[in-house]
Amino acid sequence: MKAWEIFLDKYRTFGEKPSRETHVRLFAPDASIAHPGMTEPMLAPRYVDFIAEALTRIRDFHLIPIHWAPNGNLLFVEARNTAVINGEPVEWPATYVVTLHKDGMVARARAYYDRTEVLMHFDPVLATNRPNAHARVLERATAQGAPASDNPEDAAQVYVRIVAPYAENGKNPDPVKFQDFYASDAQMINPGFERPLRRDELPGYYTMLKSQIRDLQLHLERWAVAPGLLFIEWTVTGEIAGIPLVLPNTDRFTLRDMLATEGVAYFDDLAVRALADTKLARFANVSFGNLSTEA
Repeated sequence: MKAWEIFLDKYRTFGEKPSRETHVRLFAPDASIAHPGMTEPMLAPRYVDFIAEALTRIRDFHLIPIHWAPNGNLLFVEARNTAVINGEPVEWPATYVVTLHKDGMVARARAYYDRTEVLMHFDPVLATNRPNAHARVLERATAQGAPASDNPEDAAQVYVRIVAPYAENGKNPDPVKFQDFYASDAQMINPGFERPLRRDELPGYYTMLKSQIRDLQLHLERWAVAPGLLFIEWTVTGEIAGIPLVLPNTDRFTLRDMLATEGVAYFDDLAVRALADTKLARFANVSFGNLSTEA
């Protein structure tokens, strides 16, 4: 078995029956792991304690891998998380990006999700009745990975046709050019969206972002493909209201004929909103560390 297959098998086991024992089996002793809201990554022993404590507050937690894609020793996993919080069933999607040793143990990991989708069930300040298209984006999804997901020819073609030009546009974003990567019937769903955006709405959305985030840039970090799927990890930088922004972000694209039919972003929208809303100031950290080009 390849390293990513070993990890995914153990990850499913943890997700089906979360425990300290099934969790600790995932990590090398010196692994570092980051979650939204952390000021710096945690080493594996402390992180296992962190999750064990979280599981005492989030009952009946389960993690179900839905989509995944490897690239060498790198693996992206998009998962549906479910739990019972204050007696109510809750679900939220997340993407996990892990760098693996040859034995399938995690050397580095970062989780991507919007803390709002979890913390709103604990904190009245975050409670809302607004629809959230992102929170339920995987509600009816079924797992679909494929043994041929690390085909180098497919990966090279996707890189040339999508990854490289998308990353080039990210250096100085042209709002109109983002349409070039989407099919005519495509939709995009970001954290906080009440509904998906259509392809023709993308230029207006990115124009709005550029007006709110000075010197907006997308820095390519890592990427991986599977049949019909592309994952990209970015660091978004800029300035909001005079405050530097360093925001880790991932996108999962569903592809058809080298165009996206769906783009789903994963980032901590709570941290971004907190920069402009004093009521949310305690959630404002958006920097987990410096830009990284680590493979």
